[in-house]
Amino acid sequence: MTRNDSKFDGKFYVGVLSTRIYCLPSCTARLPLLKNVTFFPSREEAVAAGLRGCKRCRSEQFPDRFPAWLHAVLKYMRQNRSEKLNESKLALMTGVEISTVRRYFNKHLQTTPLAFHRTLRLKQARQLIESGYDYLQAAFECGWESSSGFREAFKQEFGKTPGSYYEQQ
Repeated sequence: MTRNDSKFDGKFYVGVLSTRIYCLPSCTARLPLLKNVTFFPSREEAVAAGLRGCKRCRSEQFPDRFPAWLHAVLKYMRQNRSEKLNESKLALMTGVEISTVRRYFNKHLQTTPLAFHRTLRLKQARQLIESGYDYLQAAFECGWESSSGFREAFKQEFGKTPGSYYEQQ
């Protein structure tokens, strides 16, 4: 427990008897005294011992430790690829601060929310080009307002311009 190692998450749970809480081995909470610690092979055994899940590491929800709003945002982004998002809309959708949204995206998806959505839009545009759309049609269909902005983003994402990609298809 002293190393906060996530490779042991789910293999056992750490119960802190003084606080009546059980954690994952990767929990970043302050280390308890060793005399107050008991190890449980399963979550059920920890609950049977009268412990509740940790709010920091979300041990009750393991392996799906992401907040509900994150799933809702990802679903919205995937369903609305033709819409250009902004951070204030994401903050309103989630009901949490935009800094929290950014932090979760950076930690779990290694990107920002807007860059993630932009990649989804570019992949949809590429699929449209592959299915026979003209690249300008694909750009406007995916919510790009400027052909030059689309061209630059497409080239940066896929290494070639949408026109050359269209010609290859």
